Amino acid sequence: MRAIKKSLKNIFSLRSFSIRIFLTVGFFILAVNTLAFRYFSLQVSKHDEWKEKALAQQIDVSEFGPERGEMLARDKDNNLQPLAVNKHVYHAVFSPRDFVGGEPEKKKLAEFLSELLSLNYDEVLTKISKTEDAYEVLKKNIIEEKAVEIRTLGVKGLWVEDEESRFYPLKEFASHLIGFVGFNDDDRLDGRYGVELGFNDLLSGSGPDRQALEKILSKSSFLGASGLYKKDGSDIVLTIEPIVQREIEKLLAEEVKKWNAKSGNVIVMDPKTGRIIALADYPNFDPNLYSKEKDLSVFLNSAVSLRYEPGSVFKPFTLAAGLSSGKIKPTTEYYDSGEKKIDGEVIRNAGDSAPKKMISMSLFLERSYNLGAVFIQETVGDSFFRDFILKTMGFEEKTGIDLPQEIQSSFSNFYAPEGRRINFATASFGQGVAVTPIKLLQEFSAFGNSGTMMKPFVVSEIRGKGDKVKITKPEIDKRTMSKDVVDQALPLLENVISGEKGSGKAAKIKGYRIAGKTGTGEIPREDGKGYSERVNHSFLGLVPVSDPQFVVLTRIEDPKGVRYAEATAVPLFRKIMSFMLNYYAVPPDKPEELN
Repeated sequence: MRAIKKSLKNIFSLRSFSIRIFLTVGFFILAVNTLAFRYFSLQVSKHDEWKEKALAQQIDVSEFGPERGEMLARDKDNNLQPLAVNKHVYHAVFSPRDFVGGEPEKKKLAEFLSELLSLNYDEVLTKISKTEDAYEVLKKNIIEEKAVEIRTLGVKGLWVEDEESRFYPLKEFASHLIGFVGFNDDDRLDGRYGVELGFNDLLSGSGPDRQALEKILSKSSFLGASGLYKKDGSDIVLTIEPIVQREIEKLLAEEVKKWNAKSGNVIVMDPKTGRIIALADYPNFDPNLYSKEKDLSVFLNSAVSLRYEPGSVFKPFTLAAGLSSGKIKPTTEYYDSGEKKIDGEVIRNAGDSAPKKMISMSLFLERSYNLGAVFIQETVGDSFFRDFILKTMGFEEKTGIDLPQEIQSSFSNFYAPEGRRINFATASFGQGVAVTPIKLLQEFSAFGNSGTMMKPFVVSEIRGKGDKVKITKPEIDKRTMSKDVVDQALPLLENVISGEKGSGKAAKIKGYRIAGKTGTGEIPREDGKGYSERVNHSFLGLVPVSDPQFVVLTRIEDPKGVRYAEATAVPLFRKIMSFMLNYYAVPPDKPEELN
């Protein structure tokens, strides 16, 4: 009897293998049934109720969306300067429909909120008394401390919205380059202009995908779960040097205001790499307040989205065509009578200058005689000139700069039936053709890089999460001239600044060799009938000639009370280069002038 009792005790003992199996199986069956009941309750009997609650909370899920990448720039000492950063703004919101309490409670709440948010008591009371309303914004952009205080109240129907925002700490600084953002259909920041637009996909990151979330919640399917993966946006480092950019923007604004001009722009590039060191437009704007800008024309990056007739700054390319053909030498001369008749129209030199003597190629550039450019064009012929400008130099091709909204330059006058002799003649001195500032600068940069033209770029680094950094490598666009042609042309372009009669002598900087060309281009009438009295002033410069570090374009649109670029764009160039040569400690290549 004792043995049987002992045996039964062993059977029901928790230490026995049999009872452990029994209890485990029983617990598993109970758990499965419990889960099955819970699943049925959630997915079937209360499916619509839970689906509605889940979808209603998607705004909370969106707060876990990807962080937009920031934008920065490095100075010459490798210090990073933030240009576009993220911040959160808070809005106090109330749902009268969800509020629990009577009139006394509403009045107390209105009194508290009006004092906390510095609002009118009656206006607050009116808003929170709209019992059928589910959404009333009490105040936008409240400080974080007040947001925390509202959240700790625990009042039903009162909450704080946390909205992602973009902040540009330097305000107007490089605004046309950086750009700005707006909100897309998913209430996320989206690039609208500048680098913010051009690199929007990289800056935005990816996920969580709202449609994938809705599929999971509405269809009870996890097939779209991969769409919930979040990848923060990459940070972007621009090529511009922030201290140089700021100084150039200041000098440009001063020059535009001095001459009551309509606008102006400056581009500085390294001719050997294509790196844009500065890109300035005036007038500019504050991207933090872009929606308040009344003049929408300000949202035009003239460097890439504007064409203009360049005038005499185009003459270096006409000279390059002549030298490349072999029919023009640096020692070539022509007779300049002051005017020439072509297709029934008369071409004259600027200011009606009529030297009536033999003119050298050097003096032609120094004095910027239009008839010298016409002489070169006629010597090489229409076909060669057209092919050299459009095919060899690629003037109708975009630069491919990593900025959105770049447009092509226009040489429609070169094509039949418009392609008359007069069109080729006027094109030789930059009239009747239209180029973008960035294309003009890129083409001129070949004189500073042995005839090779680089692709310009404004983004130097893309910094992904996890320390992954992609560095932009300089990229050759095309070879436009032989080194021999460049070597022949540079001394002639240098004489424009150093020559006694040089039109660009106001650009001279003691101790440095500078090559460049002035240009005054007439602005066509808005009705398309001829030219107005307004002009564009331009200067293209290369410094120092012995080892070019910088190629620069300065442009002033419609200055008042002055006719030629010698008084506006050229002095502006000198101010900019004087600062940059000192800032970068570029050694002089003409030291004898310093003694």
